[in-house]
Amino acid sequence: MKTQFNITSMKWDLERYASREDFATALQGFDGVELMDYGDDISTIIPEEKVIGVHMLCPYHWLDFWNGDLERCIREYSTLERVYQTFGGTDRQALVDAFLRDWNRACAHQAEYAVYHISDVTCMECLTGEYAHTDEEVIDAVCELINQALPATAEGPWLLLENLWYPGLTFTRPEMTRRLLEGIHYPKTGFMLDTGHLMHTDLELNSQEEAVAYIHRCLDQHGELCEHIRGIHLNQSLTGAYRKQLMQKPPELSADYNKRMGEIYTCVFRMDQHKPFICAGVWELIQRIHPDYLTYEFISNNREEHMEMLRQQRQALQER
Repeated sequence: MKTQFNITSMKWDLERYASREDFATALQGFDGVELMDYGDDISTIIPEEKVIGVHMLCPYHWLDFWNGDLERCIREYSTLERVYQTFGGTDRQALVDAFLRDWNRACAHQAEYAVYHISDVTCMECLTGEYAHTDEEVIDAVCELINQALPATAEGPWLLLENLWYPGLTFTRPEMTRRLLEGIHYPKTGFMLDTGHLMHTDLELNSQEEAVAYIHRCLDQHGELCEHIRGIHLNQSLTGAYRKQLMQKPPELSADYNKRMGEIYTCVFRMDQHKPFICAGVWELIQRIHPDYLTYEFISNNREEHMEMLRQQRQALQER
């Protein structure tokens, strides 16, 4: 099992480190990083051989565009011009091209795997939990998209499909998990199980111990499908009370697109906190899944906070 932590190629992430040598101190005890690559130059900080995985840039709301429903797209993005600008084109091929650009970045890094979210949600759906599309619709469409981008004869890293709590892959419905796996033709396809995201599918969880038990129940339901989990995004956030509050009384969002997105991200980061998962039973959970890749995936404000999160997580697993 290779262990890494997440990082982006953005300046605010890379400028935490003065040099490659400085970054090497943070990497001590880890095999490398899972990189979210925005196309920025990482060469002065992160050695290419330390990029084990690449987290692809996944659109949050794309199914309406894929289906050609421009009316709903304009409702989300305010103008047709912004819709086309957001997706980089005027038809489905724009989404296929965006997928391939990210995929090719993963190949260029010689990454061992690439992670792709399987979900679709609008800004308001993110708050209300009332969705226009079903798991089936999202999964069938994403299979079409990926199969256009990666035929069965394609070669490259593992494609690891990640669960969220919006329509798509939630890892709460084994029949949907199987539908997704069997619907994609690319042979090196598996799953990246995000523990924190799975917690968001049960708003009644009140402790990390309850979360461990819940994840085990989801794994029990999936049976042999668990063999296809090749990676874990290890983190936790127990925010069911906050999500219920949002669903009962969603805040009014700005009519201005940029302001609205800022408001949504504030809510999302309060929901999906990506904190260390440190209670008893976490190591046994990891052992049960037996992944090839274990990523400590945290959200932090600065280097000191990130290093403390990594320390807490490592210590909790060492004290098993």
